[in-house]
Amino acid sequence: MNYRTISPRSLVIVGGGFAGAVAAIKLLDGANAPLAVTVVDERDQPGRGVAYSTRETVHLVNGPARIFSLHAEDPDHFVRWLERHAGDEPWLEAGNAGETFVPRWTYGSYVGEELARAAADAAGRAPFKHVRARASDVRRVGERLHVELSNGTTLLADDVVLALGVFKAKPRPTEIAAAGHPGFVADPWNPAALDRIAGARDILLIGASLSMVDVVASMEARGFRGGYRVISRRGHLVQARREVAEWPDFFAGQPLPSTTRELLRRVRTERRAIAAANGDWRSLLSVLRPRIADLWRGASTDERVRFARHLRSLWDVTLHQAAPPSRKWLEQAEREGRFASAAGRLLDLSPRGDRLAARIRWRGGEVEQADFDAVVDCRGHQEHDWRRIDDPFVQRLLERGLVRPHATGFGIDATLEGDIIDRRGELIPGLRAIGHPLRGVAWESSSIPEQLTQAKALADRLLGHEFETVAAE
Repeated sequence: MNYRTISPRSLVIVGGGFAGAVAAIKLLDGANAPLAVTVVDERDQPGRGVAYSTRETVHLVNGPARIFSLHAEDPDHFVRWLERHAGDEPWLEAGNAGETFVPRWTYGSYVGEELARAAADAAGRAPFKHVRARASDVRRVGERLHVELSNGTTLLADDVVLALGVFKAKPRPTEIAAAGHPGFVADPWNPAALDRIAGARDILLIGASLSMVDVVASMEARGFRGGYRVISRRGHLVQARREVAEWPDFFAGQPLPSTTRELLRRVRTERRAIAAANGDWRSLLSVLRPRIADLWRGASTDERVRFARHLRSLWDVTLHQAAPPSRKWLEQAEREGRFASAAGRLLDLSPRGDRLAARIRWRGGEVEQADFDAVVDCRGHQEHDWRRIDDPFVQRLLERGLVRPHATGFGIDATLEGDIIDRRGELIPGLRAIGHPLRGVAWESSSIPEQLTQAKALADRLLGHEFETVAAE
């Protein structure tokens, strides 16, 4: 086996999407003692992952540029970066960069450039390397961790950070028969697949969250003039982001709710109060979002599972709202009578000549048989249960007992700081996680603000800025 030793102190980040890239940036920017940082990711550009790899200019970051700086101490950093690149971006309105909802590809370019800048600034004290390969295994040998790669190389590291991002769910049994049909699109961000169905008369969209908005925007930009029918289990349709006034903290001065029922009761009470004041329900988010970690930490496993089962879809479309320019495509189709959405369940999907036959049970029990020219899976990369993830590296970690699934079925078990807990319930020295793998631990662990916070905290701990003994949760 070909061994490569990374010296002096070495840290390997497995995964080069947003979470992995910003962890590397914070480590490189903060390193004073000699440190070698390696990102393992088969993509050619770290920082993009799934979310920021789409080149469709209608796929937008779902907030104005002014809130997406990578540096909390410099909130205008991204806006200045945009202004410097204004000549390269025809969609950017001069003098209004801060309020612009930028294409996700552009934001990925910003992250990538910041990583390159951090690597250049740290050269000599903290060498950086991007290894284009897939991790295949991690083993603890003595006091070091061995990261085995798909290219036959083994990296020796003092610390390993799992920043694996999100995974596509396996095809549902109800959809397997349609998987090879030219009208079935399994990846909503595959431009060639969307080109293929641009001439369709009618499209069934499975899922009603941000991925669905991406698909509608992409199809409308292609000149599609047919109809959309959207089906989702709960019938919650993602709304457009809107700037609203903050609402008083209704949790202040009293214990946080520890059950799903109590949380829902208090939120409904406040929503009625907001409506009575002619306010906007989005004002609730200014209270809820800062409390997410404490609410999740204070709930039992049973309550967390109950929340995920009954309120997850509502939570996701409430917190993760659509960029208004993207949702305008949907609203235009709706005004023209070409867009309809309802709660239901897909019972069966099968080819019928050039079309796809769908059998749907709508809320209320009615079963409908309908044919469509095309069907797009808009549920995105939504497999959070590591026991069902069809990835050799994930499966290997589970087989070896280096990780264990979180009790909620979301991600893996770890401390609140991201130190991984193995199958025996013990911490593995040097093995940590960031981002999506921690959803069961922190719940909201997939968004830019939360992942930036995690990356900064991780860098501070690993660089010795902060030492704290952490007990397994």
